[in-house]
Amino acid sequence: MAKPYTLVALLDVLAYRNHLKADRSSGSEAFKVKLESALSVLSSINETEIAYQAISDTIIIAANPSTSISDFIGTIAEVQRAFLESGLLIRGGVAFEQHFKSGNLTYSHALAVAYELEQKQAIYPRVVVDKGVIEMLRSGSRFSEADIQRLQHECMICVQNGVYFINFAANHIDWCYEKAKLIFEDEYLTLEGREAELAKHRWLQDYLVIVSDRRLSSYMGGISVLTLLSQDPPTQATEIGE
Repeated sequence: MAKPYTLVALLDVLAYRNHLKADRSSGSEAFKVKLESALSVLSSINETEIAYQAISDTIIIAANPSTSISDFIGTIAEVQRAFLESGLLIRGGVAFEQHFKSGNLTYSHALAVAYELEQKQAIYPRVVVDKGVIEMLRSGSRFSEADIQRLQHECMICVQNGVYFINFAANHIDWCYEKAKLIFEDEYLTLEGREAELAKHRWLQDYLVIVSDRRLSSYMGGISVLTLLSQDPPTQATEIGE
């Protein structure tokens, strides 16, 4: 029997181990509470249209073959915003390939492609859309014209350096900007010297500034020049542009 083709997203919670470590050190369950709050957005999803499961730091969301791509992309964007609301960042991939799940058995080319996208292209707090999906949208070979028009009209997908990703902040720019800023400020003291982690915050900031229709300022600060001469009070660096 032919296995159905469907849209599948694999999402990963960034800094999962660090959040767990912080809970162990503090003896709290703050991270658990954040996860439960973020995942509660999925409780409103019609599971006959979109199924999901959360395992550790991974969330798998699969559409029914009849589900429209615009509804699916909109759902993923809503999940991204729910995690942002809870003070967490996620990344992931979306693919359209064979996907079969029955009970405990999952056979999925889509999941394998989505995982590869999450690992190799997402990198930052974004959900990457497979180029095969983009080609289907351009050719009109798989999805309806109305569905494609909605994706374009609502600016649901962005592209940067040949990488396509969900524009989760569309129509929510100011709100997402404030939430991203709060997450950065909360984690700022733990980011010193950790360039890979800092780069994720910088990409998120730059994305929100670029897609905004008004001038938003950087909340991460700039580059400083080291000051070595004795001063009173002593300072270590002077920011360029001051």
